Amino acid sequence: MAADAMVGPATKAKTPSAVGQLSIPALIGLHLVPGALMTAVFVPLAPLVAGAGFPPIAALLAAIVFVLVPFELGVVVWAGRGEGGRFSAVTYKQQLPGRTWLSLVPALILLAFVGFGVHQVIEPSLIGQFFGWLPEWFVKPIDPDHIRDYATSAWIVTIAAYFAINGLLGPIVEELYFRGFLLPRMERLGRWAALANVSLFSLYHFWSPWQLVARILGLGPTVYAVRRTRNVYLGLVVHCGLNTLSVLIVAMMVFGRL
Repeated sequence: MAADAMVGPATKAKTPSAVGQLSIPALIGLHLVPGALMTAVFVPLAPLVAGAGFPPIAALLAAIVFVLVPFELGVVVWAGRGEGGRFSAVTYKQQLPGRTWLSLVPALILLAFVGFGVHQVIEPSLIGQFFGWLPEWFVKPIDPDHIRDYATSAWIVTIAAYFAINGLLGPIVEELYFRGFLLPRMERLGRWAALANVSLFSLYHFWSPWQLVARILGLGPTVYAVRRTRNVYLGLVVHCGLNTLSVLIVAMMVFGRL
């Protein structure tokens, strides 16, 4: 499989036990800081983007490109300096047989949709009870009731960027950072490492805090699978597949209402 080709010789990868463990404060900071910075950019940028004729989601996509990607990739590259490659700090690179890919990827994507779907039952009341004070554009950067407020050309550009950034670029960088770099450096937590990783990853999404439990339910199985298989590319493929399917659903909704 193509993802296996990205791994390279298995003998060159560090084993998780050989990776230096980060302190608890460092782990918390490295998990949460990029999300806080990204939200700090999204909040003032969204009204400006809307004023320019684009939906607020475009501001979130811009924050991914100009904050999330440089920060997370920068940390990974900086941590691997002098170790033989830009991504040498990404240590979960064990190869998987083709049959494992064929069985695990669809199963994990299905479990993710089930997890997010179950949470949808309580999400509206959760938003109303605890996050009703937030601006409407923050809670609904793509609001089904305001699709026609923006030109078709603006939606075409936005949805194309949504596919490229939220479907591919964002999840690739997040998996390299959270599962390839941070998760192996949490092995001191033992069996709790995966739960701590997915919980902090969920909390890092400060721009959608009402989905904290949804992300734990939806992505928890994938994080556990990545740690068990020691293969970061498994999480990368699942995350990209899940996001791409979600973007496709949004695109169908948007263009169906224009």
